[in-house]
Amino acid sequence: FTCGTNAFTPICTNRTLTNLTEIHDQISGMARCPYNPLHNSTALITSSGELYAATAMDFSGRDPAIYRSLGGLPPLRTAQYNSKWLNEPNFVSSYDIANFTYFFFRENAVEHDCGRTVFSRVGRVCKNDIGGRFLLEDTWTTFMKARLNCSRPGEIPFNYNELQGTFYLPELELLYGIFTTNVNSIAASAVCAFNLSAISHSFNGPFKYQENSRSAWLPYPNPNPDFQCGTIDSGTYVNLTERNLQDAQKFLLMHEVVQPVVPVPYFMEDNVRFSHVAVDVVQGKDTLFHIIYLATDYGTIRKVLSPLNQSTGSCLLEEIELFPPRKRQVIRSLLILHSRSELYVGVRDQVIKIPLKRCSYHKSREACVGARDPYCGWDMLLKKCTTLEESVRMSQWEQSISKCPVRNVTVDGGFGHWSSWSMCSHSDGGGSAGSCLCRTRACDSPAPQCGGQQCHGISVEVANCSRNGAWTPWTSWSPCSTSCGIGFQVRQRSCSNPAPRHGGRVCVGQNREERYCNEHLPCPPHVYWSAWSAWERCNVPCGGGIQSRRRTCENGDDCPGCGQEYQSCNTLPCPELKKTTPWTPWTPVNISDNGGHYEQRFRYTCKARIPDPALLEVGRQRIEMRYCSSDGSTGCSTDGEGEVLRLGRISRHSVNGGWTAWGSWSQCSRDCSRGIRSRKRTCTNPEPKYGGQTCMGPAQEFQECNVTPCPVDGSWSCWSSWSKCSVTCGGGHYMRTRTCNNPLPAHGGDICLGLHTEEALCNTQPCPESWSIRVRHCDVLFPTGNQCAGNSSETRPCSPDSNFIPGSITRTQRAFERG
Repeated sequence: FTCGTNAFTPICTNRTLTNLTEIHDQISGMARCPYNPLHNSTALITSSGELYAATAMDFSGRDPAIYRSLGGLPPLRTAQYNSKWLNEPNFVSSYDIANFTYFFFRENAVEHDCGRTVFSRVGRVCKNDIGGRFLLEDTWTTFMKARLNCSRPGEIPFNYNELQGTFYLPELELLYGIFTTNVNSIAASAVCAFNLSAISHSFNGPFKYQENSRSAWLPYPNPNPDFQCGTIDSGTYVNLTERNLQDAQKFLLMHEVVQPVVPVPYFMEDNVRFSHVAVDVVQGKDTLFHIIYLATDYGTIRKVLSPLNQSTGSCLLEEIELFPPRKRQVIRSLLILHSRSELYVGVRDQVIKIPLKRCSYHKSREACVGARDPYCGWDMLLKKCTTLEESVRMSQWEQSISKCPVRNVTVDGGFGHWSSWSMCSHSDGGGSAGSCLCRTRACDSPAPQCGGQQCHGISVEVANCSRNGAWTPWTSWSPCSTSCGIGFQVRQRSCSNPAPRHGGRVCVGQNREERYCNEHLPCPPHVYWSAWSAWERCNVPCGGGIQSRRRTCENGDDCPGCGQEYQSCNTLPCPELKKTTPWTPWTPVNISDNGGHYEQRFRYTCKARIPDPALLEVGRQRIEMRYCSSDGSTGCSTDGEGEVLRLGRISRHSVNGGWTAWGSWSQCSRDCSRGIRSRKRTCTNPEPKYGGQTCMGPAQEFQECNVTPCPVDGSWSCWSSWSKCSVTCGGGHYMRTRTCNNPLPAHGGDICLGLHTEEALCNTQPCPESWSIRVRHCDVLFPTGNQCAGNSSETRPCSPDSNFIPGSITRTQRAFERG
């Protein structure tokens, strides 16, 4: 299901994932998608088929709403033109959790008395809400909202008020959010995490209520503290009394603020604003880690390790560059595909795929372990940096994430001391060479590191090797400067044969010679310009134009210079013009009152200083509204069903029936592997009257859907039998294995989770002192992955002739060293 602004005419379509260009059906996108692509919106479709959208409902963007459509439940929305419900919101995200639908957004705070400020909010509605009766008709009766707090604690807390993005981990019921300062203040960003239980606790607490516009906002006890989604019984209003509806109409804002998991934000940074967030849960060697990916406002991605503990805080692992510095683009979305361990980044004209596991970048053990990356560890058998899944044996996989990595620091280079003077040779390029005294210095105090700049200045000095310069031969004479009359010619030479070097003498004499030419060739009659003409008329009456004047070449055609000249004119600004368009036709507005309705119409005006009124463009919008009663007493014109209003006389004529637009497709009968869905239409647009014909064609049609195969999740095979113990005494290991082939994952199904190998201790009793031991290890990996055949150790009593010498190494010790 896709929606687009479609040049300020929103449209939604149903498409098949395997062929996105094929459109199955098309419906209006109004109230499901904004008119303007710059409006922030969010939407989701529940498992039962209802579409929840938080967006702007009208062309001008002045009517934001949380709106439910499609599915089997009645359409509902937030109250219209009521700032206590929604006050110029910017919607960020939405989630379908249990019986509720949650919406996260930022808006102008109505409860803030001192100036205008923005607060971050979480809103909630019940999915089984069917609206009120008389009061709150077609409107949510369960909408509530609470403020989210993300701040830097202190005597005067520093607040990050504007929510920019969220990421929800359903297994942990944990929500990560990124918050920034206002765009007009100093740039700063923070990452805070919230438990779903803390959000639910705020919604159970008292409300914040204002009696009238001059009253203060005060806490008000919850009139229905035992509220649960389910107060509406089987679609009836038995539990929605008039008092319940009155309370739902005025108690919206919760008094208690939702506090984060810890008082200090997980990650903070100044001089940057984060725009999107994605979180991955990674299994390390000893514990689980949370990796936070943050999109910056200048087109890079910060990879951050969630706090290990309250003392260390978060660790910045790396900053991923997607583009060269001068070609960076704004990041518009982040998405993690956990089954493939890939991060997808959406920009204006492309999608970029980044692997989450980048262990191959670390070539040494120090770089691998020092990176503190939960994805990576050093495999001591393979001698390379691998993931946990790629390791041969977990006990041989080294990873240490007890502290943050040491960040590389950029260092610019600096020159060291000059060396002593020594003899050196040089060549002038002409085949001859000479000797000089030279000294050098190196850029090693310090050397440039991590992209630092090289040293500026000379690294070699030369002395006592001067060479005198000499002239090159004269060039040929240049052409004469005139074609008639007295002119001159030039020839030149340079002091470069050789050039003076290292203090040598320059050449003595002139490097240029001139001589007269054509002195005996008379010129034709003299040509000259006439006087300038008067300036021509300016090309525009106002606003700055151009005018020209001309002159002619007398007594020939070779006068030097131009025959036409230009200057600016009429530079005074043009008078202000105004233009107004005609009114548009009256159109209904989604506001009902006492059975009647409202209509509105638009027209546009524009003022500008331009010389030509035809160039004036339409700009500012003006709106008029009127009320139309149901009995027609207000004078609103209507086109009745089969009735035409002509000068007070009503005539009737036959009306042929017409089909309504096709309804929405029903839910597919199967989720995958081919199902059937249907849609209907009725002959009521209009109904046939006064002998008119009924509609032709079917009233219901069917379509195949969900043709893709069902995904198959991978499952582990049974564990193999435990292997024999690796030693008979002194502590050994059992081992057993399993494979992810029961069945194999297919068609996008999830891979198996967990380890494919288990080990257990055995024969831990100490060996007798009179025994010697020799061992061997199953270190050679066969393609089949089978265990080695035979015992991994042998023991035998020491023979009497073991030639033991006091103080020497025993045979048992030598056997262990060889092992």
